[in-house]
Amino acid sequence: IDPVEINRYLTYLWTPGEGTPSKLFKKLPPGEYLLIKNGFIEKRKKWYFLPAYDINVKKLNKIDSIKGTYQHLKKAVHRQLVSDVPIGAFLSGGLDSSSIVYLASQKIEKLNCFTIQINSSFEYGFNDDLPYAKKVASHLNLPLNIIEVEPSTLTSSIEEMVWQLDEPLADFAPLNVLLISKLARRKGMKVLLSGVGGDDLFTGYRRHLSLKYEKAWSWLPKNIRESLENISNKFPVEQAFLRRLRKTFSGASLDPDQRITNYFKWIDSKNLQNLYTDKFKFKLANSKAEQPFLNLLEELPKDLSSIEKILTIEQRFFLADHNLTYTDKMSMQQGVEVRVPFLDHELIEFARKVPDKYKCRGLESKWVLKKAMEPFLPNEVINRPKTGFGAPIRQWLRFDLYEWLNDILSEEKLQKRGIFKPLAIKQLIEKNRLGTLDASYTLLSIACIEIWCKRFIDLEKYC
Repeated sequence: IDPVEINRYLTYLWTPGEGTPSKLFKKLPPGEYLLIKNGFIEKRKKWYFLPAYDINVKKLNKIDSIKGTYQHLKKAVHRQLVSDVPIGAFLSGGLDSSSIVYLASQKIEKLNCFTIQINSSFEYGFNDDLPYAKKVASHLNLPLNIIEVEPSTLTSSIEEMVWQLDEPLADFAPLNVLLISKLARRKGMKVLLSGVGGDDLFTGYRRHLSLKYEKAWSWLPKNIRESLENISNKFPVEQAFLRRLRKTFSGASLDPDQRITNYFKWIDSKNLQNLYTDKFKFKLANSKAEQPFLNLLEELPKDLSSIEKILTIEQRFFLADHNLTYTDKMSMQQGVEVRVPFLDHELIEFARKVPDKYKCRGLESKWVLKKAMEPFLPNEVINRPKTGFGAPIRQWLRFDLYEWLNDILSEEKLQKRGIFKPLAIKQLIEKNRLGTLDASYTLLSIACIEIWCKRFIDLEKYC
């Protein structure tokens, strides 16, 4: 295994950049090609650059931004409907998937839609998709296929998920894609449309709002920003708002570019180091988890806004190494092709022309897309609370999957790997269960490492 990439994965829950958990394999970055002759790399070339690299971009006014967003998205959806097999669509009831479904339904009268129903107790900060998906389907008079997901779904499918992904990934969203793809294939759908990419073009994640409102405090002297960071670290993690506020100020003392990369972290470097064995920690030397992000930021035009910088990181890393990776691999496991109209190259290049103030306006992210789709979708869908395409992970790992987690991360298994200190992990599990620490995603990422090692490292010994 590659300790540097394992550390990077645990920091972000996925592995940004060229690295993988194995030293034997590297990922070819998007927009590049290799020419290989006689087993050797003869040429490596970057043939596509994201729009952020273009310094000669004329920004649009408000009306043209709204109209252009609608027209470009409509064109992207309609030209991705060309197919000689039936087409369906993911429908979470969020703005992105609902927009895709509305535009596709202009051409396909009874577009089959698919969504997930989470059977679980309530979790603060996690909003159920189903009521919104039903509302959109009813509004557009479209059939809605519902797949029920329970905590046991994870334990029965997570090994299959890690095997299919080739790498650990601390998210339940891949399982949702797999389950929807299975049902779609049974119903004869070989192509599905997805809303992936809307957040990465027009803003949509909470970190975008946090970054925008840095101007309210980033001018403060460093010692005061350090105090903000220290005070926020004492906020309780049980309440979603305070947990997010804590996250916002977790990098307050850092320099601007470092603060941007910090928004992607799920665990502080110091806290993560405390979980490692001394032997594993030694192998990390002075490596930085955020180095791929910093390298990209160094390449970008110096006058690029902070919002444009973070969106470029989303497009280069979060999409390529996370969302698109699991969407493609899990759907293709079922022989289903997923198309992503938001990532039409003309729409991506158009989005670069939309000013930041129309992407993230006031307390609203994705403002321009909301305005573009306002005449066509229910208001409750346009302005619904943000949620991820996953499951109530915190609730499940604290209660429903507590025993499963203890079994996966038993002292015997952890000692065998030599990566983590068993006592530190045991304490982390208990603090998470008691609610004194928000460590569910970190624990899931550690569990996925154990599963990955079991399926790939251990298996290799018998091949």
